[in-house]
Amino acid sequence: MKIVLSFFLFLAASVLCPSNVFAQAYTQKQLPEGAKARIGRGGVYEIAYTPDSTKLAVASTIGIWIYDARTGESVRLLTGHTDYVRCVAFSPDGRTLASGSYDGTIRLWDVDTGEPKATLTGHTYIIYSIAFSPDGQTLASGGRDEFIKFWDVRSGELLRTIAGHAGRVDSVVYAPDGETVVSYGADRKIHVWNARTGEFLMALDPEFEDAGLELDRIYAIAYSPDSERLASGNSDGRIRVWDTRTGALKSTLIARASDVTAVTFSPDGQILAGAVSVENGSTIEFWNVATGERLKSFTGHTDRITSLVFSKDGGTLASSSYDETIRFWNRATGTPLRTITGHHRERIWHVMYASHGRTLACSRVDGIRLWEPHIGRLIKTVDLKKRIFSTAYSPDNVTFACETAGGNVWLLDANTGVPNETPLIGHTEGISSLDFNRDGSILASGSYDRTICLWNVDTGDLRKTLKGHTDNVRHVAFSPTGLILASASDDGTIRLWDINTGEVINTLAGHADSIRHVAFSPTGLILVSTGGDGTIRLWDINTGDPLKTITPASGAFFTAYSPDGNTLASTDRKVIHLWNVHSGERLRTLTGHIGYIYSIVYAPDGKTLTSGGSDGTMLLWEVTP
Repeated sequence: MKIVLSFFLFLAASVLCPSNVFAQAYTQKQLPEGAKARIGRGGVYEIAYTPDSTKLAVASTIGIWIYDARTGESVRLLTGHTDYVRCVAFSPDGRTLASGSYDGTIRLWDVDTGEPKATLTGHTYIIYSIAFSPDGQTLASGGRDEFIKFWDVRSGELLRTIAGHAGRVDSVVYAPDGETVVSYGADRKIHVWNARTGEFLMALDPEFEDAGLELDRIYAIAYSPDSERLASGNSDGRIRVWDTRTGALKSTLIARASDVTAVTFSPDGQILAGAVSVENGSTIEFWNVATGERLKSFTGHTDRITSLVFSKDGGTLASSSYDETIRFWNRATGTPLRTITGHHRERIWHVMYASHGRTLACSRVDGIRLWEPHIGRLIKTVDLKKRIFSTAYSPDNVTFACETAGGNVWLLDANTGVPNETPLIGHTEGISSLDFNRDGSILASGSYDRTICLWNVDTGDLRKTLKGHTDNVRHVAFSPTGLILASASDDGTIRLWDINTGEVINTLAGHADSIRHVAFSPTGLILVSTGGDGTIRLWDINTGDPLKTITPASGAFFTAYSPDGNTLASTDRKVIHLWNVHSGERLRTLTGHIGYIYSIVYAPDGKTLTSGGSDGTMLLWEVTP
């Protein structure tokens, strides 16, 4: 098939990064037991400076990263939450760090040692925001359960609970004078509370000046240092500044008809900074608080900005973004000072090794990344400019196959990243799985339209359409010889297909629910399957008879055979189990991912098992062949 450059290809730098950019390689901080390396630092939700501005805390999908704010180098990773960390805040004396998580808990940490001090439980779901009182004795929190809670920091005791909003509480902020707490929520309301009693004082309701602009949500709020003003960043492209004593709207700063996703006041209260989403990323706008005059703009982020914080002296502004960077800016000149990279937000759908083992590929919805696994170096990034779902890497290391929205399949040159001129079109619904045969000449695609298509990779022609399943096809896998294709379906059956004739060789039934995943042993004589019934089943390919049933405590989703055929790896949401294939005995359990695991694969030499998941990271596990 003729290959043309019809999409842009972005290549990551393969030379040494400039000194002001702290690029990701392997991250060795706080590795889980059994892991020898981590690729990726997890997606970023929020950042916070220590009171002396020497350190920066980052709430991420794998824990809390602590960075040296002066150098951009990582100091430590704090782990303990069982789900994503959504928010962070330092106590006024800088000795305690609080973190709120999707696991519904708040944890208090010793900043100097990184050791946990206390766990506060009481919220029933995600905690979106936390804030220390100016005296550091009380912590306020707001979450998905619609409540605002106040905690005694020393004892961990819950002091009071407020039913704050008709919907989740997105943010809570203490006034610098400690007299009031302001919150906003999914109900698009800003509420002011007495900080000591929890009494409701007033609501700040936005007034719409233009009929064409509607406020879908409030993204951020910030108090001025003198406690007399509150700024809100809104989805109608405006920053509103309120008088917190009277509740009157003092001014409206018109950024543009786009989201204002973060706001913050400078320490002297004279400047208001706001993050504004634009077509190709975000800008940081600066406003004179007294006059409402727009002063300057910083550009550099290529995606939505999630958080803005000033250093103590106001000379540096730090920003985090969905573009996977944290940036430090000189406030006076707009000059970028440092950039921290490697915070991947997008979930990893598939991890794949080249047959020689020297390249590790991971696919995310925003593209494919190729890594040198032995040193953790990013080789290149392939961007199709389309959202990617299913992917496959040909055994000859020549071709990538990618499914995009609508059920189209693109073939890309694995060395250059250049896609074919037109997609492979044959399915009427989305594709669930892709797999190449042994020599990479045939591509199989399983679909929610209940069919399987076999494609000639060289020409792009459709060879055959396999029909027979009565429900969604969840997964397809070629045998090592490439002569048999196994398909797993929501109809509760596995079908074995003769590739040459397109006929069904055998139908394997035994699972009491849908089939999630299938994989052949290295010899091709055994097929392993996982089902919605929570079991792992091994089948004799020649006879179709069941050989063994393994029942993990809480089910299994994806599997991978070790190259020597003696060990089977299976995923159970956030953990990996290793099984002796012959006895069915569980050998080890590998725990380390905070998010769900979507893919596992053995390196060709069998010494490394790699997993990738929704936390945006890959973990490389040391295993014994």
